[in-house]
Amino acid sequence: MSALGEAARRLTIKLNSLLGKEVTVVLRDGKRYTGKVSGLDAGSLTLALEPARDGEGNSWPLAIISGGSISEILVTETSKFNAEEFAEFLIKYGGFAPHSVKVYPESNVVEVSRSVRVTKDGVEGAGPLAQRVYTLYKEYLRRSASA
Repeated sequence: MSALGEAARRLTIKLNSLLGKEVTVVLRDGKRYTGKVSGLDAGSLTLALEPARDGEGNSWPLAIISGGSISEILVTETSKFNAEEFAEFLIKYGGFAPHSVKVYPESNVVEVSRSVRVTKDGVEGAGPLAQRVYTLYKEYLRRSASA
């Protein structure tokens, strides 16, 4: 893959990581909209914000903003969850074998033993393995918050 192709792939990953995050969108005319990204088209940079507020105090349940009118997208919320860090945490402190922990960096997801998924929203799965991963997830978030 060329350097340009790799850069485009990384930008697409960054754009997809905006889903569910609070952003401020600055338009070419200077207007600002703030809200959680509920949808996006990485090709056109069109965003859906739910709910949305503008710089004048107006609010809407949904705003679709055309990518052609966007000057800047400012992320106002950061995630405490980093899939790659959490995978390392599972291996180091949870005693998991490296081959049993898979990271999907483009979606910020960790999969454990093909049966438990971990995202910024929590642990998906059932049974003793999911409970063990959940306990480690809480500890990871506690340590991340105090760092």
